[in-house]
Amino acid sequence: MILPQGWESFYDGVCHRTKTLADTGIWNSDARSMLAWLGNFTLDEHRYIAAHILDRLTFRTEKMTESSYKRFLSSYFRNYVHSCLGESAENVLSWLDALRDKHNKLTKDILLCSVTKVGERGESGGHMIRILTGNLFGQKHIFPVDTMNLDALKGKIILIVDDFVGSGEQFSIFAKSSGLREAAKENNIIYAPSMSYYIGRENIIAEDYGIDFHPLEIISKREQFFSFESGAAFCGDDVNSEEDVLSCYNEMLSLNSNFNKGLWLGRNDASLCVGFQWGCPNQSLGVIWYEGQGDWHRLVRRRGSQ
Repeated sequence: MILPQGWESFYDGVCHRTKTLADTGIWNSDARSMLAWLGNFTLDEHRYIAAHILDRLTFRTEKMTESSYKRFLSSYFRNYVHSCLGESAENVLSWLDALRDKHNKLTKDILLCSVTKVGERGESGGHMIRILTGNLFGQKHIFPVDTMNLDALKGKIILIVDDFVGSGEQFSIFAKSSGLREAAKENNIIYAPSMSYYIGRENIIAEDYGIDFHPLEIISKREQFFSFESGAAFCGDDVNSEEDVLSCYNEMLSLNSNFNKGLWLGRNDASLCVGFQWGCPNQSLGVIWYEGQGDWHRLVRRRGSQ
């Protein structure tokens, strides 16, 4: 791998942008911890790759996620409920007030749950419920899917939430354990994760659970850090091929003895650069979320298993 001319300016620019996003509260994160991650790398080639990873990072905070769901609830979900019931609140503000009220005639049969297997409390799913019940949903709308099956319900409108859909495997497990297919025959169910990798979206649609699937944000193939296409140039770099950079990235495994080669490119080799304020899916590059040992600094911690 060859360092392109002016790479130091690119590196400094990424540092400045990261500090600005953190200091202004847009990323709601400590700039020092993010820049400390860059400080893990001393070899110039590794610093260059790390700067590109940080530059490509899709980072979502709790406030961003709450705002996305508020837009979803005010528009798509409101229309979805109207199509099920044939009626809706007079305006958006009245509708949002109704969602916070379990006893409102319009919303009394609306239930909220996360992608959690029976007998378990998913870390990421539970976090999403906490975000949604902060200002958007009343606590009494929550259905305890960790202790009860969805197929016990009838005549309800069920909103299922999650932070990230990777391969769709976790949702498949949830669907089987919760009786989702049977529940879909007697209820109106919509699954609205905050974010979905395009492969997970395709897999869930192919399963045809009989539900409405509406990710708030979709991560496409173009957003993979490595495309794994022969002859592809790296990330707008007119000097290095993707193969050259990938080879150098793999050499970074030797930087810490705690790194796991099996997920170094992210689960399913997705090579994503996705992180949330509360954690990181394992479809993201391993160098982002592995804790390492000694004085190694993570960029984003791992969330619940995906």
